[in-house]
Amino acid sequence: MKNASIIVALGLALASVPFGCGPSSSLPPEEQVKILKADAAATIETCKSKFPSTAADFKKAHAYAVYPSIGKGGFVVGGFSGKGLVYEGGSVVARSDAGGGTIGAQIGGQSFSEVIFFENKAAFEKFKRGETAFQAGGSATAGNASASAANDYKDGVKVVTFDGGGLMLEGVIGGQTFSFEPIK
Repeated sequence: MKNASIIVALGLALASVPFGCGPSSSLPPEEQVKILKADAAATIETCKSKFPSTAADFKKAHAYAVYPSIGKGGFVVGGFSGKGLVYEGGSVVARSDAGGGTIGAQIGGQSFSEVIFFENKAAFEKFKRGETAFQAGGSATAGNASASAANDYKDGVKVVTFDGGGLMLEGVIGGQTFSFEPIK
C-alpha cells in the first residue's frame, strides 16, 4: 500500500512538471511575442487588481518582467519554467524565459503568474546579465488560492506571484534563472 501511494504521488508530480509552457515554439518569434503581449497585458491587469499598490510600481519602476504562466512540479527534486516579456519605460524590450530547480521536501504541481519589478537601472542590468538569485522557502497550494507579494524592494527588486492553481506542498531550496533576449 505504501509503495502504491509513492508511485501515485510520483506520477502526479511528474505529470505536473512543466513542459512547453507558453506559446508554441513552432510559431515564428513575432507570433510568439504577439501572443505573449496579450497574455502579459492580462497578467498586468490582474496584478493591479489583486495588489492595488503595484499600479504605482508599473509606473515608477525602471523596468519590469511579466511571466503570465510559470509551471512548477516536483517530487523531492522539482523544476519550473515559463515565458514572459520584459518592459523598460513601459515598452517591450525583450523576451525572457524563467526557469529553475528546487530540492527538498516537495510533492505536486502548480502554475502561477510572476511579475518582477526593477526599481533602478542597476537592478535591471543585473537581471539582463542573467545572474541567478537563490531562494529558499516553503508553501502550500491547493486550487487557485495562492498569492504573494513582497511589500518592499530588496536590492532593487520586488517580486509578485499570484493565481494559477494546482496541488503543491513544499519546503525547498533552489534557484531561479532568467534569460534576456532583446526584441529587434
